[in-house]
Amino acid sequence: MMSTFLRWSLIVAGTASAAATPVAALGRDEGRDPAFLPRFAGAEIRRYRQPSLDEIVIPTGAVADAERPASVELLHGEVAHIDYRVEPAVAPLAVEQHYRKALQDAGYGIRFACRGAQCGPDMGVLILNSGRVAPSGLANGIFGDQIRVLVAQRGRDWVLMHVNVGPQAALVYVATVTDGVAPQ
Repeated sequence: MMSTFLRWSLIVAGTASAAATPVAALGRDEGRDPAFLPRFAGAEIRRYRQPSLDEIVIPTGAVADAERPASVELLHGEVAHIDYRVEPAVAPLAVEQHYRKALQDAGYGIRFACRGAQCGPDMGVLILNSGRVAPSGLANGIFGDQIRVLVAQRGRDWVLMHVNVGPQAALVYVATVTDGVAPQ
């Protein structure tokens, strides 16, 4: 299990490297929602990284140790990242159900889903702070037991959704991978 000091060190390191990351904070409706994945009502895009050839780690099981996750897919493909904020806060279940239905309607199968403790103690660290999923400084996170993660796949296309909620806002991170393949 990761020590509290190491966990905070990762958070500080991710925050410090944010200035070097070419990700802009956006106003309402800037950036692009994937055509097959309509935005949750009331959500605003805060940060967006357009699709580009990249490498991403997609969790496919609970994450007990962000440095050595046991169940992940390492993919190369066209990766896009979107960080949304929904204010006032809504229940994570409502956000998950919205995206689950949209993904299933688009022909995606649910590969992995978890909530709260089922996700493992380091799921948020892996997705939001490791730099192996969300780019450093792109997505904001609230660490607590209100987390929900949904991973879906359609052929070689993948979607990862991470939602958590605080007292005033729900924060939603979405990564899409088009034509994702394992590196050779």
